[in-house]
Amino acid sequence: MPPFAQVGGHASTITSTGSIINKPSSAREKAFYTQLAPRLLPGFIGEWTPEFYGTLSLQGQMSHDGEISPVAEEELGTEPKEMLVLENVTYRFLRPNVLDIKLGTQLYDEDASEEKKRRMDKAARATTSAETGVRLTGFQVWDDASQAYVVTPKDFGKSITVPELPSGIARFFYPPLEASYTPPIPVVSTQTDATPKAAITPTPLPLELLVPVLNGMLTRLQELLQLLDKTEMRIRGGSLLFVIEGDAKALREATARSEESSPPRSSKQDEDQGDDRDNDQEDDDDESETESVSTTDGEGNAKAHTRLPWDLRLIDFAHARPAPGEGKDEGFLKGIDTTVRLIEELRDKLEKEVEKI
Repeated sequence: MPPFAQVGGHASTITSTGSIINKPSSAREKAFYTQLAPRLLPGFIGEWTPEFYGTLSLQGQMSHDGEISPVAEEELGTEPKEMLVLENVTYRFLRPNVLDIKLGTQLYDEDASEEKKRRMDKAARATTSAETGVRLTGFQVWDDASQAYVVTPKDFGKSITVPELPSGIARFFYPPLEASYTPPIPVVSTQTDATPKAAITPTPLPLELLVPVLNGMLTRLQELLQLLDKTEMRIRGGSLLFVIEGDAKALREATARSEESSPPRSSKQDEDQGDDRDNDQEDDDDESETESVSTTDGEGNAKAHTRLPWDLRLIDFAHARPAPGEGKDEGFLKGIDTTVRLIEELRDKLEKEVEKI
């Protein structure tokens, strides 16, 4: 399983196989996956969100690797008794660069207490959320030179201003370009105890690989805008999760594979296309299965020939609800629109850098 720091949201448990995540369930998030999204947006689950595999009722204590050992009922305490079983979006990457962008200008539910509304409204105005509909939470970027991740903490997004957002976006997608923005953002880097000390500025991905990734993501975001523009639903506290292959060699190989078939959309679509090809390519599959290697230890991890160059999903639906008659979620859409603008500006800068080469 690829190393992965929790860059945003609440803690989840990645199972020992690495391909799924067990996430503490709330009534609303369960309803989103089982009722709301399937009714309002057929095909949305798995295509625009992590795949949903069902729920898991805890009958004991869950270990770090997702294994459950029985314990007495009174010892379970106040922990959630039910978990959502979701796709681990980072699973099909060797070195996943991961960014979580919190969306929306309003951070509270309509049924929240007046005290919480005031507090969350103050938090939105104190960060970039109220004005732009986005807040960069945290991210990890693979540094090939030190063979470690540079992790920007979750509090990062609370400390930057609206003019600093372009610099913050550059820090994730193409760190060397960050300093070219005004005002620059102070450099901060943290690692977990299990992560070797990494360089402050990670080794950037090759521009000839990164620019097409950004173009693909922009197309995907425009499709999402068009879809949600016609949807009467509110998602408070939802996020966009960006994942890019951080290993240049693996990214180049994954990009070449995707160009041979079709542009990457999601793990689910890629798997569906793979299923269609299986009937005609059984011999080829047997050969590639022999030649490919697991991302880490060969114990059920994603095979090299199934890796993706990038992925983009919506996550965190604990505060999602239907909104019949209320129209589209203007604040949520504003966040996506801001994200599009930030990535377009970065893409344009990088294209100019390519011209210099």
